[in-house]
Amino acid sequence: MRYYYPTDLAPVLDLERSVREWSISRILFLLGAPLVGIVLLGMTFSTYRIVSHYLNRAYARNAQTRALAQAHEIKQCLLEARNEIQFLARSNPTPDSIRNYMALKPQTQRDRYREIAFHGPKPDDNFVLLNTGDSIWQLPAEQANAIKFGVFSHQNGPAEMNSDYVQVTQPVQTYYSSVPYRGSTQNMEFSVIRFTTQTFDTEGKANGVLTISLDLLVVHRIMSLFSSSQSPLFIFPQDRERTISFFFDSSGWLLFASGFSDNQKKGLSVDTLRSGLQGDIGRPGFDSAFRPSPLHEKYWTMVASVQSGNSGQLALGPLFNNPSNSGSDLFLNYAPIEFPETLLSSPTIVGGIGCMDTSFMFMSATYEVIMALSVALFTAIVLTLGTFYFLHRRISRPVTTLASAVEKRTLGGDASHLEISPLPKELHHLQHTINTLLLQLQTARNEASIRQEMILGELHRQPVYLDKLIKANQSSVQGQSHDPECGIVGQSQAVLNLRAMIQKAAQVMADVLIIGETGTGKELAAEAIHRSSPRAGGPFISINCGALDENLLLDALFGHVKGAFSEAKTDRKGAFLAASSGTLHLDEIGNASPKVQQALLRALSVRHIRPLGSDQDVPFDARVIAATNVDLLECVKNGTFREDLYYRLAVITISTPPLRQRKEDLPLLVHYFLTETTQSQNKPAIDLSRGALDKLLRYDWPGNIRELKNSMTRAVTFAEGGILLASHIILGNTTNSTASDTPPAYPAPGMPPARTLPGEFPPKEHIADQNSSRSPLVAQIEITDQLNPRQKKAWPILLASGGTNRAEYQNAVGEKISVRTAQYDLQDMVNKGLLVKSGKGPASRYILADGVL
Repeated sequence: MRYYYPTDLAPVLDLERSVREWSISRILFLLGAPLVGIVLLGMTFSTYRIVSHYLNRAYARNAQTRALAQAHEIKQCLLEARNEIQFLARSNPTPDSIRNYMALKPQTQRDRYREIAFHGPKPDDNFVLLNTGDSIWQLPAEQANAIKFGVFSHQNGPAEMNSDYVQVTQPVQTYYSSVPYRGSTQNMEFSVIRFTTQTFDTEGKANGVLTISLDLLVVHRIMSLFSSSQSPLFIFPQDRERTISFFFDSSGWLLFASGFSDNQKKGLSVDTLRSGLQGDIGRPGFDSAFRPSPLHEKYWTMVASVQSGNSGQLALGPLFNNPSNSGSDLFLNYAPIEFPETLLSSPTIVGGIGCMDTSFMFMSATYEVIMALSVALFTAIVLTLGTFYFLHRRISRPVTTLASAVEKRTLGGDASHLEISPLPKELHHLQHTINTLLLQLQTARNEASIRQEMILGELHRQPVYLDKLIKANQSSVQGQSHDPECGIVGQSQAVLNLRAMIQKAAQVMADVLIIGETGTGKELAAEAIHRSSPRAGGPFISINCGALDENLLLDALFGHVKGAFSEAKTDRKGAFLAASSGTLHLDEIGNASPKVQQALLRALSVRHIRPLGSDQDVPFDARVIAATNVDLLECVKNGTFREDLYYRLAVITISTPPLRQRKEDLPLLVHYFLTETTQSQNKPAIDLSRGALDKLLRYDWPGNIRELKNSMTRAVTFAEGGILLASHIILGNTTNSTASDTPPAYPAPGMPPARTLPGEFPPKEHIADQNSSRSPLVAQIEITDQLNPRQKKAWPILLASGGTNRAEYQNAVGEKISVRTAQYDLQDMVNKGLLVKSGKGPASRYILADGVL
């Protein structure tokens, strides 16, 4: 009688079932929670849109106010210059009177004006006064006339002006040479706006033209002030680079931007604005000016609006529509600079102020709003989910507790009496019925256990047919060579990868570093590379760097000449020269001393060696293959191994896998070592029992292949009879050795099972003896009678393909079964002897066992 324990693997979300069949938790979390979340999310989004809209409007107005305030302050400076020139024009303008007048003004107001010039009807009446900041110096007449773009370089106004008319010119740059300044003679440059008006004598006749120039550094200081934290409109801490203002003339030429030093030697600049823009450089009279090309439509839209006397704000976007500007300007505001040439006429547009505000105030405010709304939304969702969870626990927890207890006893083999309290009254009757079923289940299990132990005792002593296991594993890696290569035995993927790496490394002449634990076959891998390479005809010399002291190792590697030391009676080639046209294997390279490491680094770098006692370098033609069982990178960090030598050796790195990572090769290795040992000891062939193989599979093999070979040699030496039992195999770990006679609960990869589930018959192929007939009881059981409905549906496909994996089995069943159910069915067929498992994890494959067909 068989017992089958299906697992409860119902999916969390089953939309094919009616909503009325859903559990309470599904209704709460799949219907209630999303509806509440959608409502809260909609409220949060609406609130954010409203708040961000009004924040944007408020900050846009503040940015526009900043531009208008700068234009107003600059206009006030122009009006003060108008008042100054009109005052001087009403007096008798002479150099001395102007000097006295300027000397009475405060330093800050006096330094606003750089040039004061008078152009009279006679050349002798002309004079130019230059304010250097240290003094007011009169420029010689011949020098004043020769200055390019000077005050006398062009006609300063119309032939006739009234006393109220003040003409303003476009900003210019002028250069003065040989100006006395602080005890020395220097060249000075000024950027100014000139104001011109006529002077009249006592009879009301025009007797000349007076010119005064306003230093543009005054305008620059105003713009820099409004772009700094000392601004009268400052409302939020921000970097100066986030707000920048620029001045342009009425023709659209950019003259300077805010944020630069007041030092006259540096002058005014538009370098921060020119970056990434196309246009013209240098306006007549202003060499540092820059005019963007017509491609920048946003800029010229702003210039056209200023020329019309309008202020405004442009749409958001990159500055001047420059695609290369990755920054996103939040606001671009502008305002015209107006100057009334007469009190009754329309003002003249001198230029304009542009203000780009890319500060993070608006962005920071929106971030804070988003953060506050997010916290509120998250809190509301958490409280809602918490309420739903509380209701779910109060309603369904007793049922879940009872179901979990029953499932644990059913699947875990514990059929003891079930007693859970407190439970609702309705569930007490169900608990009583479950306890009755558990008692019957325990009785059936005890009977099956007795029969199973009898069968297992016999199976544990039966021989394992290693050749069949090897053949079954070979079918899962078709197309690969399984012949030992230089003693490298194995058919696992790790060994196949190692052989592929050896073949690739053999085709090039680069140095190789082989890393691996002790006993994993590093020297065999090195010899395999040598034999597969074009150097196979040359010698293969192996030197153990850990077996010799420093001096002996240096002598063994590099050799010596006669007379190098007292015992050097003849020349000695050394390993590098002895391995000429072949391969030099340096084993345990990690144990080499610093002196040896330095000598090896030089030899590998220049491919020359110098024998001890010789003055000549000798070239060598040998490929170097180093091997180590330590982590060289860790040694590099600890300072015990040279980093440059490591990277010199590790041109090609090959790792030899430890035995514990390729236990599927154990049957092939055991068969190889048993054959080799019996032949060397002239003994007849000996078989391996199932218990012995189980013991080998459970061991971790810290000594790897070398330990396995020694164990097999020792077991064959002391074994009596034609089969090796578990007691004949002595392993390094005594704990594992004493418990080795107990078969494992689950089969090893590629091995038939040694234990069956309660109530199951043992596999047919392992009960039958090689020279006896099949058990009558097993012979009467048909294979299909052992399978559940899902297994029966997939069985024809398994027979046709010869095997399957978990994903293919799910597709063959076609019922959207879960991963756990598929694994359970496949393991069940393995335990029944129908399939053999090969590999681990996602690479596991289930192959038809021998005798099934």
